[in-house]
Order: sequence, then C-alpha cells, then structure tokens
Amino acid sequence: MGLIKLFILLVLAYIAFVFWRQMKAAQADKRRAAPPQQPPKMVRCAQCQLHLPEHLALRQDDKWYCCSEHRNVDQQD
Repeated sequence: MGLIKLFILLVLAYIAFVFWRQMKAAQADKRRAAPPQQPPKMVRCAQCQLHLPEHLALRQDDKWYCCSEHRNVDQQD
C-alpha cells in the first residue's frame, strides 16, 4: 500500500513540475514577444531647468514647466 502512495505522489510531483515548466516558458515567450518600450520624452522647466517627462510637464506657449508655481512666476516677469 505504501508503494502505491509513493507512486501517486511521484506522478503528481511530475505533473506539477511539467506544469511549472510550461508556465515559465509561456512567461519567457511573452517577454520576448513584447516590443521594447521607448523612454519618455524629456523636457526642461523654463524656470528651474529641471528635466522631467513631457507627460508630467505643464506647457505654456513654447515653454515647459515642472509645476504651476513656476509657470505663474514666469508669467509675472
């Protein structure tokens, strides 16, 4: 009776191992198939010269700003 339980345990362990390998292979395929991401375009704040991603910057006319305070200070000048 103990030998049957050992055999069943080995079979279940083998199935789990094969399943784990297939999952790892699928993850690796997804990583290889994904197109490389481009770094975000960086812009410089006209007031403090800080570089930040364009999608986080504020634009006024042809100038970029890191925050509304810097945009307002520059408009007052």
